[in-house]
Amino acid sequence: MSIVARRYAQALMNLAARDNAVEAFTAGLDAMADTLAGSPELQAFFAEPKVTLAAKESVVRELLAKLAVSPLVSTFVRFITRKRRVIGLEEIRREFHELADARMGRANAEVTVAAALTPEQEAALRKRLQALSGKEVRLRVQVHPDILGGVVARIGSTVWDGSLRNQLTQIHQSIVKG
Repeated sequence: MSIVARRYAQALMNLAARDNAVEAFTAGLDAMADTLAGSPELQAFFAEPKVTLAAKESVVRELLAKLAVSPLVSTFVRFITRKRRVIGLEEIRREFHELADARMGRANAEVTVAAALTPEQEAALRKRLQALSGKEVRLRVQVHPDILGGVVARIGSTVWDGSLRNQLTQIHQSIVKG
């Protein structure tokens, strides 16, 4: 579904950009996707082929009314329900977030460290990664003692490996090569 999800997300992004409402669309899409993701019963209901389209549309209308999302997000969710794609809303949301982040100049950094960072260290690391990437950076920090020390950071396909393990490997290779 990823190609289809990307197309739906792109169509929604075009609408959001046209209305200068990317953040509002993000919030509405998140509300609906979180509701579905948080309810195995709803997921089973929408995945069940024996449930009529009319029943699914009725449930979607009720959910959208309770969530009070923007009219365009509501129209979009009702549209993908008619196309029998509402079960893929989580994937559409992920694609939409990627597009929104790119449009808004944001990036997610996957950071691996040997020990937990202090808030000051996180702030300094975020500032450094923002300078390197030219984007607003959100950190996702994972602790893995096997890197021994230092930091491995990844933004998109770019990796900065400042781990002690990597530095030792490089020293070892330079000694072996002579």
